[in-house]
Amino acid sequence: MQLLAKNKKAQHTFGLPFGMIFAIFLIVVFIVITFIAIKHFLDIGKCSSIGMFYDEFQQKVNEAWASQSSEFKFKIDLPKGIEKICFANLSADITGSQEDYNQIKNYDVYEANIFLIPPEKSCNMPYKFIKHLNITKITSTKNPYCVDVSRDLIIKKGFYDKEVFVK
Repeated sequence: MQLLAKNKKAQHTFGLPFGMIFAIFLIVVFIVITFIAIKHFLDIGKCSSIGMFYDEFQQKVNEAWASQSSEFKFKIDLPKGIEKICFANLSADITGSQEDYNQIKNYDVYEANIFLIPPEKSCNMPYKFIKHLNITKITSTKNPYCVDVSRDLIIKKGFYDKEVFVK
């Protein structure tokens, strides 16, 4: 009988029964999975805010385009990590910052006129084509014309303008 008691005591090497150790292990696994899921959903929120930015910007450009003349501010609301918004005509001469151009030059095969810098922080949405923008006028002095995301965009359309431009 004493031999059996000795062996039973040896089963509790850590002083905890196996069931308790397994339960602690499962709790740790569930906590890790929970944090991974929360991070994933936060990333989805970041990516959706980029898509919403494009949609809201297109709506404001459409509003300005439909009016006889207008000028208003558009607040840039993009996730952290995105530093600039660039308007560019990649088929025209490059007269702006070479550094900005180097980050968007690979998108010249796409029909696009607005770009996010740095592209790797844009959730696979680094460019978009916004209708009714007078990209020639926007990029007349600098191509690409880039704006820091901490500033507001000014969307403007004159009485005799056919398309909208941004300053």
